[in-house]
Amino acid sequence: MKAIPIDTYPQDMANAFINGITFVNEVRVNDARQLAVLMKNACFMEFSSGETLLTAGKAGRRYSFLLKGQLAVYADEDTGGPAINQITPGQSFGGLSIICKTRRTATIAVSSSCKSALILSIDMAGLGELNDYSVYTLQTKLALYRAIVNNTRWQLELYKMDYPTHPLTLRGRSIDIFIGARNTEQELASLDRQAHQLLEMIVEWNQALMAQQVEGEMGGTWL
Repeated sequence: MKAIPIDTYPQDMANAFINGITFVNEVRVNDARQLAVLMKNACFMEFSSGETLLTAGKAGRRYSFLLKGQLAVYADEDTGGPAINQITPGQSFGGLSIICKTRRTATIAVSSSCKSALILSIDMAGLGELNDYSVYTLQTKLALYRAIVNNTRWQLELYKMDYPTHPLTLRGRSIDIFIGARNTEQELASLDRQAHQLLEMIVEWNQALMAQQVEGEMGGTWL
């Protein structure tokens, strides 16, 4: 792993990468000072083929965005078997466990088909408790929580499309939807509840897909 300070990266390329991240752009529009706080705690990171970025079961506080390359997702710390998912440029990872204050739910490594991967990684150590605005304002927290919740909702929809007959798809478990006033603490509290609900579902899917791999090796399947 190679950490690269943002101010040492070619400026045009750095700006292009950062400007392509919706969460960062929303913070920029809301409050330039908050953007400065984020960027102070951010850096580019380059990883080699096969190198692990996150490990299931371990704590972490970095929220990351894949800029170049491809990442493989594994349900546990073993990266020797087949991946249960892939992460492509434009996607984020690591956020759900941060806002839910849990250990990482999966292991992420650079795909063997890639020579390297480049990410933007933000240290969210200053996030604090839900209603702690000493470092990040309510608007910044709302932007963060929306980004993470929306990204996770989309991932679950992809699982459902890929496995339409899976019991978890057929069960049709629903996630809360906020219908109150936006940009309020009530919205933040709702997003926090949604994140915890989504975390439970992601863990179930990861475990089910890992079990599917084992059953597949043994000749069984639920597809």
